[in-house]
Amino acid sequence: MRKKIILFLALVIVCLAFAWYWYNKPREGIAGKHTQLSVSAALLYEGFHADEAAANERFLNKVIEVKGKVGDIILNGNDAVVMLDIQPEGSGISCFFSPASALTDSHIKKGMEVVVKGKCTGFNMDVNLTDCIIIL
Repeated sequence: MRKKIILFLALVIVCLAFAWYWYNKPREGIAGKHTQLSVSAALLYEGFHADEAAANERFLNKVIEVKGKVGDIILNGNDAVVMLDIQPEGSGISCFFSPASALTDSHIKKGMEVVVKGKCTGFNMDVNLTDCIIIL
């Protein structure tokens, strides 16, 4: 009976250690991932605006590079958002950077033409890219 209790406790400890490791595992960055598509900001936005279902099939959950003009830079604590504008009313591509230092080290400014690499997470007023890095 004592062997069974010790074996059970050892199994529980191994399971807890495994769960703790996966919970605290660092998030994998986008920098080392292969780019699946390269597209302009205007073409990406128009694809979602015209036919969201078809654009989801083509872009959703894929690592893409988007070329566009920086419309706005929003710093929010440890995170940052770069808006690539393509519409006069402000709609465009929202590129989320975390931590914000990934953005501030690149010295980008409003009006600059940049290439952003990120994972497309869909369309919600703007096309959203997460885990972004500046390529150019």
